[in-house]
Amino acid sequence: MSITYIITIAAALIIIARLLTFRRRAGRYRPGVALTAWLIIVATTCAVIFGPPATANGRLIIAALMVVLAIGLNRTGGNVAHLIRPLRRQ
Repeated sequence: MSITYIITIAAALIIIARLLTFRRRAGRYRPGVALTAWLIIVATTCAVIFGPPATANGRLIIAALMVVLAIGLNRTGGNVAHLIRPLRRQ
């Protein structure tokens, strides 16, 4: 088990835990954002279950993306809508 795989597993656990413990409070329900959060959970779970890619560069890229996503979700409090806000058209 390589260090990149351990980093991927740790980041995936942080991502999944943060998304599952998110509370909307008085915010409205948005189906597109909820679907995006569900897809993030599915993608991170699949990345851990099926393991990292065979190449070293692929493992490093997956681990880096998972860490960036975990940091972003922790900074926004698990709010996917705030995470994807810069990607919206104005």
